[in-house]
Amino acid sequence: MNQIILKKSLSLLVIFAGFSLLHATKAGNNFNYMKSCIGYPHKNGVNFKIKPNNSFQILSTSNIEVIDNFESLALDEAEVTAYSNLSDFLKLNDTSSEEDLIKDLNIRKNGRLIRRKSQLKKDIDFFKFIFSNGYKGISLIDSCQKNGRSVMVTVEVTDKTFKMAEFLEKRMK
Repeated sequence: MNQIILKKSLSLLVIFAGFSLLHATKAGNNFNYMKSCIGYPHKNGVNFKIKPNNSFQILSTSNIEVIDNFESLALDEAEVTAYSNLSDFLKLNDTSSEEDLIKDLNIRKNGRLIRRKSQLKKDIDFFKFIFSNGYKGISLIDSCQKNGRSVMVTVEVTDKTFKMAEFLEKRMK
């Protein structure tokens, strides 16, 4: 009788220990599984391309320092910052301190750094027309970590993701 209780207790202990280890792994640091930023293809800031037939791609990448080993919090903050930078870029004509904002956002057109609003006027008007009904089709496309000290996150919107989001919105109504 005691052996049966001991076997059941031992098997419950093994099962409990297994679940505890599994839970610790899941709740623990997923940061180790994140790829390194060495060779990360996206530069910090906003980078956009306008192609023929009104097709476009806008990337927004942010870099956030990890504080006190809160990697997941840094990832969330980096993603929110990337979305915010994209929003600020799309609202450039609506702000009064645009020249400073252009420098803060590190805006690139086809990889070339933009320094003045005059270099963006036509492009901002184009995007303002496209996004006049709200921001749609923006998605997280990439992330990485730099030796556990900082994280980078990139979000993207293209003409295709925007049109797909509009299509889905209409279908859901």
